[in-house]
Amino acid sequence: MARFSPRKLHFGDRPALEDEGDGLPVPLLCRLAARRAAGIAEAKAVLDQLPGPGEGLHALCTARMDLTDVINALLERLGRCERLVIGTLGYNARNLRTMLRWLDAGQVGSLTLLASIFFRSHNGELWEQTLAEFRKRKQRAACCHSHAKVVSLAFAAGERLAIEGSANLCGNGSGREQFCLVNDAGLCDWHARWVLEAVNRHEGKEEAGPAQGQ
Repeated sequence: MARFSPRKLHFGDRPALEDEGDGLPVPLLCRLAARRAAGIAEAKAVLDQLPGPGEGLHALCTARMDLTDVINALLERLGRCERLVIGTLGYNARNLRTMLRWLDAGQVGSLTLLASIFFRSHNGELWEQTLAEFRKRKQRAACCHSHAKVVSLAFAAGERLAIEGSANLCGNGSGREQFCLVNDAGLCDWHARWVLEAVNRHEGKEEAGPAQGQ
């Protein structure tokens, strides 16, 4: 009986777009720096007018902008986030470094991350690094069968915001993603609650199995 083992495909940005450009030639480094600067500026411009209590802001993400840029812009505007809860299908190495910087700089008090089994099966090394770095900082992360892309932010100043949409933490490389930023304490706490419940059920089940469609 013949056995067929299909080649595992990588899903995500090209490596040159995920990292800080180490080892790239100068022209590509300049392009990467320009792309990152444009994404950061775009995120700040999108959040120029934040929604008031009970309001929502609908926005588009271009290929230049990561959802981490949006979160970072909110941290700069609103200060320390005591509780940051993230549900995402996937992310990249640069997103992980950004999350760790938030923690190390004290911009975020606690960070809980829920990713997908589909992501873990294709990015095992990055997932193991995530677990090691999160545990070192006493933070929590888990994977489950999930396609949700949500963020719950509880700020020290009292603001409670939720982000819902199609955008993962990482950019999609092309095209558009959309998200809605909602200023609502109930929605913020609801998303935090179900993500934390999923992490409670799946935390510690790190073994990578066969790829699963999401």
